[in-house]
Amino acid sequence: SALTMPWTPGVSQAAAVDASAATSSSSATAAKADTAAKSDEAVAKAKQVKYSLKFNAKNYTKETLQLDGKDVAFRAYRNVVYVSKPASVAAESMSIFIPEAYFQKGGTVNGYTKETAPIFLPNGVGGYMPGEIKEPSANDRMSGGANASLVALSRGYVVAAPAIRGRTTVGDDGKTYVGKAPALIVDYKAAVRYLRYNRHRLPAGNTDKIISNGTSAGGALSALLGATGNSKEYAAELKAIGAANERDDIFASMDYCPITNLDHADM
Repeated sequence: SALTMPWTPGVSQAAAVDASAATSSSSATAAKADTAAKSDEAVAKAKQVKYSLKFNAKNYTKETLQLDGKDVAFRAYRNVVYVSKPASVAAESMSIFIPEAYFQKGGTVNGYTKETAPIFLPNGVGGYMPGEIKEPSANDRMSGGANASLVALSRGYVVAAPAIRGRTTVGDDGKTYVGKAPALIVDYKAAVRYLRYNRHRLPAGNTDKIISNGTSAGGALSALLGATGNSKEYAAELKAIGAANERDDIFASMDYCPITNLDHADM
């Protein structure tokens, strides 16, 4: 009868059963997909390692490079993660280089001591692409000679060279782009905050005399770091990556051919 018929009039019982089964299957598939997505999210959160923001002064190598025929000896603290919750470990790590003289009693370089040495903070950003760590080098790719990091070390500066996310950076999940603006300036600020957080753990370097440096898009980034010290506009992004709760203003900014006017940049 019409009261007990479980299918639409004009549709065979077999067709009605098939339709019902298809609906049930679709619902089950959707439920499984939702469960899988939640499971993946839970696994991703569980896998995210929280990094310590405390600088380890024991993890270093002793190295020497030559500049103008003279040895430049230093200690290298490489690949230090500078935020506690990095979107990309490789892109949010820095290397710190300290003149060997500061580890000797009363050691000085160019009139600086371990307490007064300025901190040179170069970035390797170009074209708003990811910035690589600017290691001291006697054979710079652009100039063919010593790069700015090596020259700074020879003059008594501590060099803190951060990697920085850029527009093509993929996160540690292997699929998510994590370098969208304002990621670059957020990372640069986080590096400054890390240094200040470790002011009493760093073997040398005056964290009130941090000097940024960059060229092209990196020059624009350096300028932005100098102009936006302690700006509250980046608070949410800095918190998201676990940046240290410190100041991020700097002493000086060196900006070479900075690309700041993107509307008219020849890119």
